[in-house]
Amino acid sequence: MEVRNQPQKTLESWKQIAAYLERSERTVRRWELSQGLPVHRRENERQDSVFAFRHEIEAWRRQRIKAPDAVSTDDELPPKSPQNAYLQDHDAITRVMHLYIESARNGDGEIMRPAFHPEATLSGFCQGVEYSGAVEHMFGWMTANGPSPELDARFARIEIIESIAIVHLEVRRWGGKLLGSNARTSDVFTLLRVGDAWKITHKAFHWYG
Repeated sequence: MEVRNQPQKTLESWKQIAAYLERSERTVRRWELSQGLPVHRRENERQDSVFAFRHEIEAWRRQRIKAPDAVSTDDELPPKSPQNAYLQDHDAITRVMHLYIESARNGDGEIMRPAFHPEATLSGFCQGVEYSGAVEHMFGWMTANGPSPELDARFARIEIIESIAIVHLEVRRWGGKLLGSNARTSDVFTLLRVGDAWKITHKAFHWYG
């Protein structure tokens, strides 16, 4: 009888997963967050210690056969058509959100700045205290807090309505100088299509604990 999930049937790094799917590492990392690419992490190891089972990757890929890929390369988008416009917008929005995620992981507020509209705002609750203001405050806070290398972000919802979009992001294992360790947030972002780009116009948040 065949035994599933044997070591020889696994892909042991982002590099191997990307090579198997013939995409860049950046693309497969994005697919894990936005499209449910089945990637597993080992406990008690660094954030990027990942592996994937080949049979799970193949099952995931079969589910996507009916829909064309959102992008042909990491840096170029194919011309829009009614069939792929939604997928292209979905991919563009996840790219914007990854700027926010990487900014939080690296503790550098400037990484996320291009993701936000110049007049973007914030509102939410932190330890029961209401806060609202301009997004500029968050850029400085992110840098002051420093890196959160173990941060784990998951998309709970992405909804696109013509020129606007809503993204619900669940973030666990925040760390840093100001947070300590293992903090958790629920974030809801409102985005607006500005020309050919998507920009975050508002972030609503709730800090747990």
